[in-house]
Amino acid sequence: MRVSKGVPLAILLCGLVVLINACSSASTVQKKPRPHLGEITLSKDVKEEGSLGVAVEPGQSFSNVDKQVVALLHMENLTGVHQFRWEWFDPQGNLYDSSGNFPIRVAQGKIRRKVTTWHPLTIKGDKAASLPGEWAVKIFIDGELIDTRTFQLIGRQDPVALPADMKGRPQPVNWGLVIGIEDYAQLPHVQYARKDALVVKDYFVKVLGVPEENIITLIDSDATKARLEGFLKQYIPANVDSDTTLYVYFAGHGAPDMQKGDPYLVPFDGDTRFLNQTGYRLGQFYHDLDQLNVQRTYVFLDACFSGVAARTDEVLVKGTRPALMHVQSLKAETEHVVAMSATTESQTSHSDPESEHGLFTYYLLRALGGEADVDDNNMLSVEELFDYVSSNVTRMARRLGTEQTPMIFPDLTLLQGESIGQVPN
Repeated sequence: MRVSKGVPLAILLCGLVVLINACSSASTVQKKPRPHLGEITLSKDVKEEGSLGVAVEPGQSFSNVDKQVVALLHMENLTGVHQFRWEWFDPQGNLYDSSGNFPIRVAQGKIRRKVTTWHPLTIKGDKAASLPGEWAVKIFIDGELIDTRTFQLIGRQDPVALPADMKGRPQPVNWGLVIGIEDYAQLPHVQYARKDALVVKDYFVKVLGVPEENIITLIDSDATKARLEGFLKQYIPANVDSDTTLYVYFAGHGAPDMQKGDPYLVPFDGDTRFLNQTGYRLGQFYHDLDQLNVQRTYVFLDACFSGVAARTDEVLVKGTRPALMHVQSLKAETEHVVAMSATTESQTSHSDPESEHGLFTYYLLRALGGEADVDDNNMLSVEELFDYVSSNVTRMARRLGTEQTPMIFPDLTLLQGESIGQVPN
C-alpha cells in the first residue's frame, strides 16, 4: 500500500496552489446556497484556465505508457472548510496510493461559485505500469465517500515479446551469457539496456532452446569486470564442451583507449579514464571466448566505441572530442567466434523510441523471431540474420537522422550456409 508519504510533495503543493487560487476570488455570501458536487473526470492531464482546472484527454481507458491518470472533481457553491482525500485502488482491490487529507478553505462569509481540485496517479516509470486491469479511485470529503470512478489500465504489449507458453526445441548442451548495463556506477545510463538483456534472454530460451539454467545473466551492478572475467575464464570453461554453442549478448557502453584507440567493453564499475585497469579490452574479450572448448560462439554487441555514450549524445570522457578519435578495428582473428556489432568504429548506437529497445537489439529480436527467414525453411542462417539486421538498422537510423551500420566478422563469404538456429513455426 502506498500512502500520502509516497506522493511527491511537489504534487500536493501544486494541488494546494490551484485550490487556494480557486478560492481566492470567492464572492461575499448574500444567501448561503447549497453546495453542489459535480462528477469526477478522469484524464491524462490537466491544464489551468483562470482559477479552474480543465481535463486534457479525458477517458475511461489508459495505457501503461501514459504519464499519469488525473481525477478531477468539479464543485459549485463551496463555503467553509473541507477536508479532501483521494484513494487509488489497484485491480486486486488493494489501496495503492492515497493523497492523505488536505483542506480547501473559503473565507468566512464568502462563497466560491466554481472550484476544481484534482490528484494524479503516476503510471509510466512506476509500479502501477505493471498492474493492468480495472482500477478505482475514491474521493472523500470530510471523511465521507462521495463518489467512486473505475478505469481500465491497459498493458501495452512489447512488440517483440514472446508468448509466455512458447517453448523452443531444447538444446541441453548450449549456453548463454547475457549482459545488460543500464545504470552505471559512474557513467551515463544506457536507455533500455536492462529491458533489452532480459528480452534477449527470453529469446535464447524460447527460440534458440538454451536451457534457462544454462544462461548467465549479469544486469547492472552484477556486471563488474571481475565477474565478467570470472565467468568467461573459469565458470563457463568448466561447464561447456566441444558440442556446445554459446550465445553472448552485451548491451552497455563501449569506449576507446585515449592513447592507442583500442576498443573496450565498459563493465558496471568501469572508469573511462582508466580503461586499461577497469575496462575489458574487446580484443581480449574475443580471445577469451575463442579459447573456450566450444563448437561455436555467437556474439551480439549492442554498444559503440566512438567515445560517445551509447544511445545518447553525451561524451564518455570529459574534455575529449570523439570526432578526432581514432578507434582500432572492432574485428578480431578468431576460429570459433562469429560477432555482430551494432555500429562501425566511428558511429554511435541508438535506441528506437517507438519499440523502447536498442535499435540494433530490436531488429536482432525480430530476426531471431523468424522475420529474417527469407527462404522459409525454419532455419536462420547467419547471412539471413545479418542481412536483415543490417538493412533495417541502417534504414531506421537514417529516418532518425543519423547513421548506424552494423558489422560482422568473419566475412559473410566464410559463413555461407551456416545456421544460427531454428526459428519459431
